[in-house]
Amino acid sequence: MKKRLWLTLSGLMGVALNSHAIEQYSLVNESHVWPKIQAHLLKPNTVRRVTGKSTLNAQLKVNYRAVKTRGDSSRYQHYQVYLGDIPVLDNRFVLLVDKAGNVEQGLGNVLLAEKDFSIPRPASFTLSTQQTTEKLVHRLRTDGVAFVSEPKLSKAFILNDDGLQAVFVANVITPSDRVNFIVDAQSFKVLRQESDIDGFSAQQGFVAGGGIGGNEKLGAICYSPAPASMQNCLSYKFDPSDSAASELTFSDPQAHLFSDFSGYPFVVSKQQGVCTLENPYVKTIDYLADKTRASSYQCGDNNEHFERTTVDNQYYDYFSYSGVNEAHFNAGLVMQYYHKLLTEIYPSQQTQCNPQGFCLKQLVQNVGNNTHGNSQANWDDTYVNYGTGNYGGTHYYHTTLDIVSHEASHAVTYWNSQLNANGQDGALNEAFSDIASIAVFDYLSQNVSGSYKSSSAFNRKSLDSDTNHRGNRKWWFGWDVLYEDTGARYFAMPSWDGKSIDHFKSYNPSQSIYETAGVFRKAFYELVKTQNWSIQDAFKLFLRANINCFFKGISVQDAGMCLLDQASHFSHIGSVNEVKQQIDTTLHSVGIIAQNSQLSTLDFDGSIQYDVVSYTVSSVPANQIKAITVEWGDGTIERWQNNSASAIHAFLQRERLVNTDDLIRFKLAVLKTDNTELVGYRHYYSRAVQAACPPVQAQGQSSLSSITVNDQQIPLNTQPYQSVLTDTHVLNKHVQQVIKFDSSLNGKLVSVLLDNNRDGLFSESEMMVSNQTINNGQVKFKLKDSTSAGIGLMRVSLGGQYAFYDTCGYVKSSQVVDLKARIEIPELPLEAGFTYQISADNRVTFTNTSQVNAIRQPSYTWRFGFDNQGSSKEQPNEVQYPLVDGSYTVYLRVDYQDGSGHFDELSQQITLSAPAQCEIGINNQANAQTIYIDEMHLWTSIHSRHFNAGSAGTNGNGYVKHQTNLEFEDSLELNVDIRSNVLDEGTIDNLLSRDNRDVRFTIWLDGDRDESFQVGEANYYDVNSNYTKDCRNGECRIKASQSIRLPWISWWKSRKYVLRARLEEHPTVEHGGDGCRNFDYGEVEDIEFTVNGS
Repeated sequence: MKKRLWLTLSGLMGVALNSHAIEQYSLVNESHVWPKIQAHLLKPNTVRRVTGKSTLNAQLKVNYRAVKTRGDSSRYQHYQVYLGDIPVLDNRFVLLVDKAGNVEQGLGNVLLAEKDFSIPRPASFTLSTQQTTEKLVHRLRTDGVAFVSEPKLSKAFILNDDGLQAVFVANVITPSDRVNFIVDAQSFKVLRQESDIDGFSAQQGFVAGGGIGGNEKLGAICYSPAPASMQNCLSYKFDPSDSAASELTFSDPQAHLFSDFSGYPFVVSKQQGVCTLENPYVKTIDYLADKTRASSYQCGDNNEHFERTTVDNQYYDYFSYSGVNEAHFNAGLVMQYYHKLLTEIYPSQQTQCNPQGFCLKQLVQNVGNNTHGNSQANWDDTYVNYGTGNYGGTHYYHTTLDIVSHEASHAVTYWNSQLNANGQDGALNEAFSDIASIAVFDYLSQNVSGSYKSSSAFNRKSLDSDTNHRGNRKWWFGWDVLYEDTGARYFAMPSWDGKSIDHFKSYNPSQSIYETAGVFRKAFYELVKTQNWSIQDAFKLFLRANINCFFKGISVQDAGMCLLDQASHFSHIGSVNEVKQQIDTTLHSVGIIAQNSQLSTLDFDGSIQYDVVSYTVSSVPANQIKAITVEWGDGTIERWQNNSASAIHAFLQRERLVNTDDLIRFKLAVLKTDNTELVGYRHYYSRAVQAACPPVQAQGQSSLSSITVNDQQIPLNTQPYQSVLTDTHVLNKHVQQVIKFDSSLNGKLVSVLLDNNRDGLFSESEMMVSNQTINNGQVKFKLKDSTSAGIGLMRVSLGGQYAFYDTCGYVKSSQVVDLKARIEIPELPLEAGFTYQISADNRVTFTNTSQVNAIRQPSYTWRFGFDNQGSSKEQPNEVQYPLVDGSYTVYLRVDYQDGSGHFDELSQQITLSAPAQCEIGINNQANAQTIYIDEMHLWTSIHSRHFNAGSAGTNGNGYVKHQTNLEFEDSLELNVDIRSNVLDEGTIDNLLSRDNRDVRFTIWLDGDRDESFQVGEANYYDVNSNYTKDCRNGECRIKASQSIRLPWISWWKSRKYVLRARLEEHPTVEHGGDGCRNFDYGEVEDIEFTVNGS
């Protein structure tokens, strides 16, 4: 796919690029583009590494800078697009090459330019850093942006709808965040802003240390290099009634990073009795005490970090024992884990960072840094920062294993793939860190020992049941940092957090990166649970992809391709094709469709309403379906075939009751008549049909013993709240609903709510009746248009006002009943129908108003009543009728394609009149010689100006049309220059007076080719420009110039267009509104020419 570009660089004027000069391509599956890139890469000075100095006055040419190369035989080659020495944002790409160096696939976006293409450096890029910073600071202050230090600036180009634009990237630290502002390089207007923070919101001199960690939920944990080595911790209790601390010992003989200590990760440096929380891979800073130096303590022979007063105070304030100890142990564990995996992937790498392999640096962590809030943790591209939590109210110290694993993984991502903190790659960034937290805990679980392994907290965190999905804390992220028994994010069903998406079909660009990340968390979970991969293998898949082919700006689909491309490294699981099939199926199950996928995707609508799963297939015509297979996810499989006796309609829309509290993996397969199989997946969690909670009640009432819903009486217990779920009450969406109750309630209030989204809660937007005064002992209402069919809950509140002070609702002096309802939307009869609107020049727009059941896949046949013109579209395009008087019979037939033979048809007669012509001329022929166009040039390039010889002189009508052989390329700016006949110099001065301009030159382009020239087809008008007095050899004329953009047309087409040029003295109509009006003084010329697509 390519994007056509125009150059609109701040600080550059008069530079226009045609569509061939520079183009942007998306590389996925665009095999015809790959050779062009390779050819470009082979040219000198087109591929560079980020070295050398730039020349300020040099022309800027497109070039590609090699960022890194990864994989066996340099398979993954990463590049960034530059113009000269300036990067083009969001234009990084990856070439996947085989062993012979041939490109097999491409990821990302690339700019391609013609050989001689270059642009001058924008003027704004020549300013000094101080000048630029001063302008930015002034603009930010004007816009009310607060910042705490001087912004850091870098130059860049971006692509917008108009083309290339010069910008500055301003890295700004605000009081609450660190943000990258993308600002226009000339005006310094903020074009967009992006978060620059990723967050949650053995050698000589080194020894194994330890000490206390943990929090109120986890209990006190003694990080111990050997059993019973941390005696102060083991004997500590904040309160005498507290449980004893648990001992955590850890060893991994196969880990090389801390092999001198058998893999125990709490490694510190020791000199003269002082232990410092620092080693080559972890540096831990107590930010509340010293913002730069690693935390240190006096250590005895056992190297234990324990200061009772400090521990008491921190637990008293934050309900966490020691954030620095906890962070140092957990970070050491995480870094050792990454080192172990990465050296396994790249066994020959000898350095910490290698462009041909991985990069692993020292992780520097600030413990207790509340700069961006206390209930947060983040990676700011230099440090990991952990907040103190909000005193145990909702969060503990953000140094637990889940949080440290997550943030340290952001650092690993930054050192290797540099994924953004926003957009789809930002979602992938967050997902990878969430996934890493599961993998690190699994690594800990395999190698941990001591009493901690049998502690209640460890066992709760390790819970992974095949039946109790909601309770599987192993698959919750952030449980260990939260006061409540809940997670911050989930893997089995990411949507359990109320925001994240389980399937990419639910993606919306306005979602947060954490919400979009749900699809990757779900994919990781399903790879383990459905494909039976180990957690370690599943994480290695994501880690390999992150190192090899994730890149800044990557899309979700590109990430899927990258994951699939790692299949060859998992031969212990199966053959390459088998592993690819497992990964591909898993990605499909969450809606990630990689471009190199071997599966064909079925687009369908699916949903769950409590414990009822339903689906609708409308993307495949029924007459093209050979078979349908439904796997409901509860062990039930249903099939339909076109040679069976049953109609297909029942399988195009279907539902099923499933078990409650179960994870439903639904699969739908459609086999088409050409034997192509389309497969789609959805995952749901079923729940009982009941309210999540009763409303909060004050002074509850219980006088009613029954109510009637649509003539069905419902007995009630005399109590303030009850849930009646034994019977199902039908609500027909097409008719009015009626609820009746005792007339003693007249004058009191009634509210009716319907749980439209089936989440068991009743929100304000779900009110059908809102605190309405009761009359005649009943209330009537209609269901909202947004109400969908199926099982639902209806809440009726009688007596006092219903409010939303609480999530569950709040009522006073009321009796409330929840009822189980079934919303039905009966099929209405098939009726063909349409309306029409007649526009100028006998153009008619038809609007299809037919009443149909879309599930039965209606087809449409239109006949427009002339020249056998027709359409099969539901909403046909605008129809151009003959430009004559006439009556026409328009016919519409609607057929269902489900084999039922049902159809309906309608015909209407329309009457049209010949449109008035856009005729123009001078009102009095005696005035034709007063002022007229005597010379005209047309041009799109100053080097090729076309002289229109027929413009000389005039005629009595004041109008002439020129049919020329001129041809221009589409989308260019067409300039029209004219000179008038010879006029008296004084007359010209009067006509061109700035105070009273009394002459006007206007051009129109008949873009819709309707032989009429409307206001919207005229050039832009500036009364104070484009007119000059031109005197030569004693003769003076008026010289004027206007320009207009030529339309875009497809490259293989050519079209005739007419340009109208009007020079008029004393114009009386607003600019552009006189395209078809006669005049008193002046001349009009029409010029016909050809526009060619390019």
